[in-house]
Amino acid sequence: MAISLLDRETAGRRDRRAADRPGPVVAADDPEVVAELGRRARSSGIVLTVTAMIVLPAWAPLDLYLEPERAGLFIPVRLLALVPMAVALWVLVTRPLGRSRPELVTTVLVLGAVQVDVSWMLAQVDHPVAYALGLAPALFGAGGVLSGRAQWTLGLSAATWVALVVAALVAANDLPGDEVVTVAVHLATATVIACIMHAVRQKLSVQEVRTTVGLHREQDRTRLLLARLERLSEEDPLTGLANRRRWDAELDAACAVSRRSGQSVAVVLVDLDRFKQVNDRHGHAGGDTALRAIADLLRAAVRTGDVVARLGGDELAVLLPGGPEERAIALAEQVRLATLALRLPGFEPGELTVSLGVAAAGGPDAAPAVLTARADDCLYAAKETRNAVGTTARLSA
Repeated sequence: MAISLLDRETAGRRDRRAADRPGPVVAADDPEVVAELGRRARSSGIVLTVTAMIVLPAWAPLDLYLEPERAGLFIPVRLLALVPMAVALWVLVTRPLGRSRPELVTTVLVLGAVQVDVSWMLAQVDHPVAYALGLAPALFGAGGVLSGRAQWTLGLSAATWVALVVAALVAANDLPGDEVVTVAVHLATATVIACIMHAVRQKLSVQEVRTTVGLHREQDRTRLLLARLERLSEEDPLTGLANRRRWDAELDAACAVSRRSGQSVAVVLVDLDRFKQVNDRHGHAGGDTALRAIADLLRAAVRTGDVVARLGGDELAVLLPGGPEERAIALAEQVRLATLALRLPGFEPGELTVSLGVAAAGGPDAAPAVLTARADDCLYAAKETRNAVGTTARLSA
């Protein structure tokens, strides 16, 4: 008893560990993960492009306020920057490159266009600090919105610093030292924040996608297992036919429909003759082979919507919802002749025979117990001679 209790406790701990164990790990380079991250990068690229196409021209009042004498030139340049953005939007929406490399398209044609536009104006204005601060939104857009590797924000930051240095070197007026320090500190802060923000956000995004893909796979696996369990709970393991549980449910449903509609429902009970002798002569393996062969004959004889089941032992059954008795009799005779013609390894020709009982009812008489009892009586009558089909008409005669 002590050993038994110890074994149970050990098994319980093992089951709890299995329940707590996480599901299968999904790799970051899994095709589904890569595809989902690509879709997110494309969507974020479209959002950034549309936003930039709205915001960049909206800065035109700043030109009119700070640099009125240059606004006539700056505003057309801002509008000109919309051309690569429109191209980027077209590529992101319609072209394969927009689906395979959305980060490249967005960074170069959209955010890069913004930085080039602002840097070009920066070299000519009298208020360089105000325009230099306009370089930060693109960095924050890359770090906070663009989905993809953080290297894209880092690359955009490097390009921005290069553009800023070039603008300072070619500026029409020398930048005062305090303004240079102000711009450098502000841009350095924006660079650090954008890069860190992008790296952290991307890491969390990859983890989220991996978890989501893993969850979906577990859900699919669970659905398949549940479907398999449901099928197994209604399936006879030897023959693959419906088992008694499903037979009872299908018979109840068919009789209920028959009582409402008045249509006939028929039942054929099938019994393998001298099954004990078959097992004695050929062993249980031979008996199983015979049952499976007859089950295949029944499956081949029925139509869609009919149900073939193994009720237990050597007793099989066929349910024909909406089927008249004549069709059930014809099916039973077909199965009887096909069984007689079976040639199985180790069996003599004609050694296997079946007896079948057929009954049908419709309307108020369609009750499972009544229908089964009638078919049972017909089967019992057929078993008197074996290799026969028993019907209610023959019982009446």
